[in-house]
Amino acid sequence: MNMPGKNRGFGTARRWWWLIVVLALMAAACGGNDDDGAANTAEPAAAEEQTAAPAEEPAEEPAEEPAEEPAEEPADESAEQPADEPAETPAEPTPAPTPVELIASYQGVTETEIAIGVAAIDPVQINEMFGVDIGIFPVQDLYAALSEDLNERGGIHGRNVVVHVVSFLPIGSTDSERVCTELMEDKRVFVVIGQFLEDNALCITELHGHPYVGHFGENTERQERSNGLFFATEMKQTRQRVGGTTEMIRAGDLEGHRVGVYYEAPPDKEYADAVQPLLEEAGIDVVGVYTPGAPTTDTVQNEQNTDNISSRMEADGVDLILNLSNVYGIIGSVQRIGWEVRIAHTNGQAADRLDIANDQGLEDEYMARTFAVTTNKPTSEEALADPGVQECLAVFEERSSDEPLDLTNDDIVNGVVNHCRAFALTVKILEAAGGNITPETFRAAAEGLGTFDLPAMIGASLSPDKHSAGSLVRRYEYFPEVRTYLPVGDPISTEPVE
Repeated sequence: MNMPGKNRGFGTARRWWWLIVVLALMAAACGGNDDDGAANTAEPAAAEEQTAAPAEEPAEEPAEEPAEEPAEEPADESAEQPADEPAETPAEPTPAPTPVELIASYQGVTETEIAIGVAAIDPVQINEMFGVDIGIFPVQDLYAALSEDLNERGGIHGRNVVVHVVSFLPIGSTDSERVCTELMEDKRVFVVIGQFLEDNALCITELHGHPYVGHFGENTERQERSNGLFFATEMKQTRQRVGGTTEMIRAGDLEGHRVGVYYEAPPDKEYADAVQPLLEEAGIDVVGVYTPGAPTTDTVQNEQNTDNISSRMEADGVDLILNLSNVYGIIGSVQRIGWEVRIAHTNGQAADRLDIANDQGLEDEYMARTFAVTTNKPTSEEALADPGVQECLAVFEERSSDEPLDLTNDDIVNGVVNHCRAFALTVKILEAAGGNITPETFRAAAEGLGTFDLPAMIGASLSPDKHSAGSLVRRYEYFPEVRTYLPVGDPISTEPVE
């Protein structure tokens, strides 16, 4: 992102509150040889006998010996050879694969087509309204290229995919509801790939009863309300927090500290409830659990509520905040009250390498006291070296007439990778669902995938108990020279954690 520097200060920063929430929520995968040998040795032996007998008595029995030998030895050999050959059973021909019967099984699924919807955050509107470039690139062209390539290769069991892309502004729920209605009722798609925030994806799963494959956002409550139809590429929100906290405990990050567990919106209480037993079992000194409540449209009041909670934690003797919610809001708060405290993040927002710290006026002094252990998101260099990403980019570049993507822009790379990954997962599930595609067969197919790789995501997995593909966490630290978090060390598996 190209954003103004931190000198804009907090007067301007207040208009960013909802954008912070948006970005937080956005964060919020791979015998015949023996027979031939016997025949080769038997025939020379017979020939040797035929030449040896005439050599012993050439004058007395020149006619008899040759007559006997061909009658007995060669006859026996020639009789044995054909008998051995037919004994071998010819290899059975490989049966042709059973054709998949394609039926018009559900809304958005006909004998010849599958309709897929894409609900994509509109980076142009965000840039126009907030002056922030979160990575502008032609999302519609990307999906057009991917679907065209897939159809040229036979589609999904012979069905073509038709993709409908609709963009929305992720502020509040009104625009998200518009997109849901357009995709489900006007376009009549079967499955939606999306970037809906908060509970807005439930319009697809709970209200309309169709599967949803999000870039992020799955949690326990949403899954229950979705009747098992909510899937995501990024690691489940609760698993991020549990996996990150588990690794912090293992690495000794929390040892010797007086820890305050912090979360914001009421749904985030699920994360606090999940990590508290881990902290207790590890003997971590937890001072308390703190929350300012859900943010409102009153940014001044939001900041005041957060500052009040920060002041309370400081007064209670907290010296490390285990943050389960928005990364930047709590940092801004401790900076406003001048509190020098260490902050450990578990939100995937820290892995996005956003430099929004500039526009929030967050100083290096405060940022440097923070770190994160959260979902693994490869760097641009790592992502661009991934074969799945390279294939996706090649498909786009081959079919796009626009200017090439700016792959030096981390936000664009991150955005492209996320869309490529979500499309790949959706196709993988649809292929596994076979010819009779319904929400039930889609869910069963997804839950039976096991472990696989996706673009820039190794070791992805889905199962009956795991509907988000990501399985790895990673450590991130703040680097002042680039004003953002960067990964440190290798990814860490969370498979033992559920």
